Amino acid sequence: MLVALPYFLIAYTCSATVADGGPGWLHLIVLWACWNALKFVIIGPVSIVLLVRVRLHEAAIRRHQRREASADADTRVSVLHA
Repeated sequence: MLVALPYFLIAYTCSATVADGGPGWLHLIVLWACWNALKFVIIGPVSIVLLVRVRLHEAAIRRHQRREASADADTRVSVLHA
């Protein structure tokens, strides 16, 4: 999300230049910079949520594998003692 800051800086600089009498085509750069900045601002939280979901899923798989391994070990021990 911090990548959005330079885009906002570009947009601010270009809009200030246009306000001071600069060329009007800089408005296109302002739109481009704002669009890219908003994409980064939105993708930041979305990617965090997706990452947390994947990590929770991986943890559940590891728990399941540990339970299976423990159950297999208990079964082997009980077969040896029988």
